Amino acid sequence: MSLQNEASENIYYKFIRFLHNILLNIRQHIGLFLICMIIGITPLLLKNYSDSDLYRANFTVAYDELFRKIYGDRLAKLNTLVQHQQTQTLKNILATDEKTAQALKSVTGKNILGDDLSKDLNTDHIPFVVEIVTDDSSKIIPLQNAIVHFLETGDDFMTKRMEVKMLENKEELDYINKQLNTIDTVYRKSGSAEPLPVPQSKPSDNSTASEQADNSLIEFSYTLYKRKQELMRKQRMPQNLLIIDDAIVSVQKKRSTLLMIVAGSVIGFIFYALIAGIILPAIRFKER
Repeated sequence: MSLQNEASENIYYKFIRFLHNILLNIRQHIGLFLICMIIGITPLLLKNYSDSDLYRANFTVAYDELFRKIYGDRLAKLNTLVQHQQTQTLKNILATDEKTAQALKSVTGKNILGDDLSKDLNTDHIPFVVEIVTDDSSKIIPLQNAIVHFLETGDDFMTKRMEVKMLENKEELDYINKQLNTIDTVYRKSGSAEPLPVPQSKPSDNSTASEQADNSLIEFSYTLYKRKQELMRKQRMPQNLLIIDDAIVSVQKKRSTLLMIVAGSVIGFIFYALIAGIILPAIRFKER
């Protein structure tokens, strides 16, 4: 026990001596220490003050086609325009007014894990999140709608692609309607005046060939009907991107002042340790 107590006292003594040496060094270079603290704290406080008028909001987007990385790349290019204050270009590609374009200060895309969307190489269709920073909270919803419009129809390729897709949907829907009419005509000629029923179960092994054929016809017509519903839904909602969580709630980008002071103090102390502990001794070093 005595050896353990001596070891503990030895560690405690070394720790106190280490702190004493640090405080003594700071007292000897108090001017340098204060300058380093100012250098570390002031930029963070100024940045925090400038962020006090900014608001952060995010919205979640679901999509049917393309991949997340493509949307991430487009958002990254949009953010580059924002950072370079290309207001006129932003106004044009977002199809919005100048005040709304000027209000956008940052836009980033992230997957549901919080990773950069432009680096997400997965090909699944899990929704992603768009985060925007603006200096006018009243512009959040207009910016949200403008960004989604840009992601969906932001260039000629996307616009033409949607037009072709809608044309293909219409042609397929016309074909399905013709097939359903043909099946309905065949079913009525078979002796039934009732519309085709919804299939309930598979035919039993004891059913006749005629019953099995009728059931197969019903199942095929029901498959066509479900596909028709899907195509009609796409006609009513032709967008490839759907907002499933609006950017209604916004929070100030500003952080806690105390947190900024603490972070700045740590940075300042690191500066001081580098200068007082390495640079100055190196300058004053003389070989014996």
